[in-house]
Amino acid sequence: MNKQDRGILYGMSFGDGNLYLPKGQTSYSLTIGHSPKQQAYLEHKADLLHSIFGGNKPVISTYQSLNKQIGKVYTNLQIRKTHNYFNQIHRVLYHTGEKRFTRQALDYLTDKGLALWFCDDGSGVVCKNKKGVNCGCMVRISTYCSKDEVEVIKVWFEEVYNLSPVFDVDKRNNLCSIRFKTADSQKFANIVLPHLPDCMLYKVNDVISYVTRVQDTPLGWRYSLICEETNLQKLGLNDLAITKTVKHV
Repeated sequence: MNKQDRGILYGMSFGDGNLYLPKGQTSYSLTIGHSPKQQAYLEHKADLLHSIFGGNKPVISTYQSLNKQIGKVYTNLQIRKTHNYFNQIHRVLYHTGEKRFTRQALDYLTDKGLALWFCDDGSGVVCKNKKGVNCGCMVRISTYCSKDEVEVIKVWFEEVYNLSPVFDVDKRNNLCSIRFKTADSQKFANIVLPHLPDCMLYKVNDVISYVTRVQDTPLGWRYSLICEETNLQKLGLNDLAITKTVKHV
């Protein structure tokens, strides 16, 4: 297994992918489920799995699940791929019996694997202050893991990508998720952007196009954004070379 393909498989397994051992089998299966709204994204994953393993391309199946708390039935889409290489991934990710983020597993990620993990569990938004004015942007990855694991993730981002995430704790379950401040959010978005399928560009559009307000003179503020031409073309923002001066209030 080459490094790039391995990184893709770990990225899928970090996010919405789950590994299990079918009854009577010796090789683990990777199952990935998404809502019908993300069918194009699931097809993208099926294409990736087919390009790595060959054979028959994973077929999208439909199933329904019941949310007992609200009594609502949901329709879901799913693909499955069985291969003995997933045995190795299972040993790394599930060595305690449950999926855990470890430095070993993180080091198997590539930029493309990181992009898949972000597409599954991440989001990018523009933040507003109490007056409703844009005041920054944020990339968040809902890791929902222990504090020990999130500390490992934090150090990994610092050492591998020179990014400094902070983490929040969900008081309902004491699980942690990570987020990046404005500058690191835009850096993160540009790292994963070349690896996003078109159907998932919406997750970084606002972050990429956010213009940081910088004081230019005592009389005004300048809004400026310099984006790589390739990034602008992929986002369909070819005219986004904006410099605007407004009265400072």
